[in-house]
Amino acid sequence: MLPALDTIQSFVAPVVMISANGLLCLAFYNRLSALMNRSRTINKERFDLVTRLAVIADRAEQAIEAAHLRRRIDILDELGHRLFDRAWLIRGTLVCLLVAVVCMLACSLALGLSPLGAGLAWAALALFVAGAVVMMIGVVMAIQELRITLEPLLYEHEQMEAE
Repeated sequence: MLPALDTIQSFVAPVVMISANGLLCLAFYNRLSALMNRSRTINKERFDLVTRLAVIADRAEQAIEAAHLRRRIDILDELGHRLFDRAWLIRGTLVCLLVAVVCMLACSLALGLSPLGAGLAWAALALFVAGAVVMMIGVVMAIQELRITLEPLLYEHEQMEAE
């Protein structure tokens, strides 16, 4: 085979990994965006409830409503913390996936330059392995986030049933 063709074919594995990481990043950016939107909704609801509570706090006959509002505020506070924990995991996942993309891009570059020196072929191999390991770490973090995905919903459901 032609040396140029061999070089071009050697680029395929990193490109496939970059493409896979790109798809995963897209999915996790969307998940992070949804979490941020949910967090903003929770914060707005909490702000509205605190405002409403301040208005009715002066009236003794509305003590029951005030207690319900305080309870909902507590639930929203806990939901916010749980969503924030998930957001950190998603952020970590994205960082790992993007670092893997950088490793794969550097691997491709090293592969392309490897005819200039044998050390670059070893560097390409090391970068590919590093990228694959970092990608695996990102996937493990994604699994951790997926494992706790339903916890805030379950918590909110249990708290609403308790009232």
